[in-house]
Amino acid sequence: MHKASQTLPDSYQLDNEFSMKNPRRMLWLNALGFGLVLFFFWLFSEIVAWLRPDLNMVFTLRADSLQSLVIQILAVIATVIFILVLHEGVHGLFFWLFTRQKPIFGIGLTYAYAAMPGWYFPRNMFLVIGAAPFVLISLLGVGLIAIIPPNLMTLLLIALVMNAAGAVGDLAAIAWLLTKPVSALAHDRGDSIEVFVSAHKASSLQKL
Repeated sequence: MHKASQTLPDSYQLDNEFSMKNPRRMLWLNALGFGLVLFFFWLFSEIVAWLRPDLNMVFTLRADSLQSLVIQILAVIATVIFILVLHEGVHGLFFWLFTRQKPIFGIGLTYAYAAMPGWYFPRNMFLVIGAAPFVLISLLGVGLIAIIPPNLMTLLLIALVMNAAGAVGDLAAIAWLLTKPVSALAHDRGDSIEVFVSAHKASSLQKL
């Protein structure tokens, strides 16, 4: 099976599940996400320093008045919301490219998602869908670093960090899927990813 399909082959059976409803997993992912915020802030700051050595970046909110401070805070909030929507939108775009059908979008307690219930994706195809926002938005952002006006650099850095660190769930799912056979099929339900494998390769059912 080399294309996404709404029909699960007869020889396939459920092998495992990566659930976002697992409290222990969510605790670890949130802790890891915080660590990634620090890492990617350092990484993208170094890229800014390399590409724009003329800038003396000081990452603070500067305000001459309460109104100016409020505007800057609202700009940060708008940036975070925008990058969240863009991140899930890229997932949705790749779901659409592979199925030509509209995905669903939703928000969980500590995460947002794009999903395609009822569709089964070859493992490597699903890896592309999972990695697309992290890779494409990061590359686009690094390109913008070289040309964006200095007064917008802090917001761009925030967007890049939030996109990369916010991909912690995607990256964890990707690492998990890489342990599955290439022939495996992934079914995204939004709050969980089910993996189906050919019967002779299936392990005993367990939920991680």
